[in-house]
Amino acid sequence: MPLPNLPVPQFPNVPALPGVPALARLAGTPVVTEINSLLISAGLGQLALGFAKPVWGIFDANNQPIAVADSVRAVQFRADSSVSDYPQEAGAFQSYNKVQRPYASVVSMVCGGDEQRRANFLSAIDVAKRSTDLYSIVMPEVVYNNANVVAYDYRREQRNGATLIIADLHIEEIRLNASAAFDNVQNPASADPVSQGQVQATTPGASMAALYGPVSAVL
Repeated sequence: MPLPNLPVPQFPNVPALPGVPALARLAGTPVVTEINSLLISAGLGQLALGFAKPVWGIFDANNQPIAVADSVRAVQFRADSSVSDYPQEAGAFQSYNKVQRPYASVVSMVCGGDEQRRANFLSAIDVAKRSTDLYSIVMPEVVYNNANVVAYDYRREQRNGATLIIADLHIEEIRLNASAAFDNVQNPASADPVSQGQVQATTPGASMAALYGPVSAVL
């Protein structure tokens, strides 16, 4: 006598008890938007651990991926520094002023599916490459902000599946420099210029016209 077919639950029976995180019960459940927003804006990659699946990718200011891909295949990151030095007597030299250079990264993204999906993927990364917007490289452990896509490349081969696109996005950090303000200075002449009111335009005289070219002047 054959045994009856017993239904196999798709997910384990995890009780809803204090200290037990809520688990997704739908296959392929996307990452919760609120977690993505909190992760990218606060820069806390570890916050996603225990609440949602690990987040990988490149996201814009609206916490949306710049291109819909199947997965992130690899991430390469490099942070450089420059140390200046100058020669001295007897072949010696001295180093000074270590400067942190903008980071560079390469994010490899994979996209398959039908022809329209692959076309949308290529179009999206091309738009990101042409844009001057700033993005965020998101990984479970860390988030790198102020990133801009400067180039991308991909290669399609029959042995790897011609319908599978593996694109490498080359990313560089954009430094946002703030202007310095000099208010309380020792010498008043070194302070920032301050507007004292509206400036009334006047017609230049003959001496100013001789300096700046043939313009109408009042004699």
